[in-house]
Amino acid sequence: MTSEWRDLLYPIGFIANLCFFLRFIYQWGSSELKQKSIVDKTFWKISLFGNSVMIIHTMIQLQFAVCLIQSINGVISWRNLNLMDEPRKQWPFHSVVKLFVAASTLAAASFYLQSLPDGNFVLARTPQFLGKMAASPLSLGWHAVGILGTALFASRFWIQWWRSEKKQQSVIGRTFWWISLAGAAISSIYFITMADIVNFIGPTFGMIPYIRNLILINKQKAEARL
Repeated sequence: MTSEWRDLLYPIGFIANLCFFLRFIYQWGSSELKQKSIVDKTFWKISLFGNSVMIIHTMIQLQFAVCLIQSINGVISWRNLNLMDEPRKQWPFHSVVKLFVAASTLAAASFYLQSLPDGNFVLARTPQFLGKMAASPLSLGWHAVGILGTALFASRFWIQWWRSEKKQQSVIGRTFWWISLAGAAISSIYFITMADIVNFIGPTFGMIPYIRNLILINKQKAEARL
């Protein structure tokens, strides 16, 4: 695919980040109505759609780390929906692990195949928007910061998934929201430095519902002690 086509298709990422933003707005609104932090099936359905669109976007824009993370998180979104079903419909753990491996392999294979024509495996392409270079290419150090931030941001779902597997039900606790806040802060700094508007939106604007969920959880705990 030519650079011109990648530039033209860049706005696809806005759809994914809109989904990621709306899922937390929806979750925030639902929690406010019940005055406690809750996450239901709609949250995970919006997440899964957003994951799918972001995978397509990162494959087009050649952002390997984000693509790999979204592939894994897509499986997690699906697994949370699966854990909300009745027990007989829930997949066994070993099948879920195989799904993780398959998703990661497909993501890596897509980037490898794209690198074959010129032999250049692109780790993170600096985005171009409206035909103009958004920013100068970043140093390897900055990309390391970006990978750290996105990995931390994504790890909230990995930890949430592992806790859910142990309890055999979809659960989200205070750790999820604290990691969300820390990962969002680092990711926002990286993506604004990279001038990547698409990936900047989600972490930055998501910080408000993260903070509010922590407040609601603390309020619940305080009320429980009374």
